[in-house]
Amino acid sequence: MKIYILPLVFLIGTIGVSAQEAGLYQLQNKKIDSEQRYASFNISKEEFESMEGSPYANETFIEGNIYQGKKLANKNVLLRYNAFADEIEIKKNKQTDTYNALIKDPDVYVKIFQDIYEFVPYNGSNEKGGYFNVVTEGDQFDLYKKVKVTYKEPTYAKTSYQTDKPAKWVDTVTYFLVGKDGSFYELPTRRSKVLDVMSKKKKEVKRYIKEQNIDLDEEQDLSKLVTYFNSLL
Repeated sequence: MKIYILPLVFLIGTIGVSAQEAGLYQLQNKKIDSEQRYASFNISKEEFESMEGSPYANETFIEGNIYQGKKLANKNVLLRYNAFADEIEIKKNKQTDTYNALIKDPDVYVKIFQDIYEFVPYNGSNEKGGYFNVVTEGDQFDLYKKVKVTYKEPTYAKTSYQTDKPAKWVDTVTYFLVGKDGSFYELPTRRSKVLDVMSKKKKEVKRYIKEQNIDLDEEQDLSKLVTYFNSLL
C-alpha cells in the first residue's frame, strides 16, 4: 500500500464581469503551440489526430467553470483536460486555433461538465504535483482518480511476416482514498489490498463487497464502496 501526504486546498476568487478576461489571463501560465507539440512527437497533425486512443479526457473544448478560493472566478470558459501533459487547456473562443494552459495552483480548480479537477502538490511542490479527478466526496474520505496517458511510439516491420504498428496513446487509471488531512491511499484492484486500506472497518467492508458483488475495477462500484465506508466512520 502506497501512502502519500499531499496538502489539499479548495479555493476560488470572484471578479466583476469587466474584469473577468483580465482575471482569466492571470490564471494562464503559458501559450500552447499545437504545431510544436506535433513536431515534438515527430509526426504530422493528421497522424496525431488519427492515433488510437487520446491524450484528452474530453477531445473537444467544453464550457466549464474555474474556481479560486471559495468563489467562482470565471464561468462558461472553454476547457479540456490533457492527461498526457497533465494540463487544463483554455480556449478563448471556438473560432480561434490558439489556446493556453491553466496555471497549476492548489488554490485553483475547475469543473468541466460533471468532472471536477483538483491540482494537488506533491511534498509541497507544485512542479511535482498533478491533477486529480474528484469522483466522490465524503465526510471522512473522498475518492480521487488519476489518469495518466503515455505516448507509445510506432513500430515498423522488420520482416515480411510483421506489420507496421502506428503510434498510439495508452492510458492507466489509478484510484485513491483521500483523507481530509490530505493523506492519499492508493486503491489496488485486489480485494485483500483494498481491505488493508480500509482496515478500520475491515470486517464490515469485506461483507459489503461480497453482498453487493462489488467490482473493484468499476468506478461506480468503488464510489459505492467509499460512500459505504464513510457511513461506518
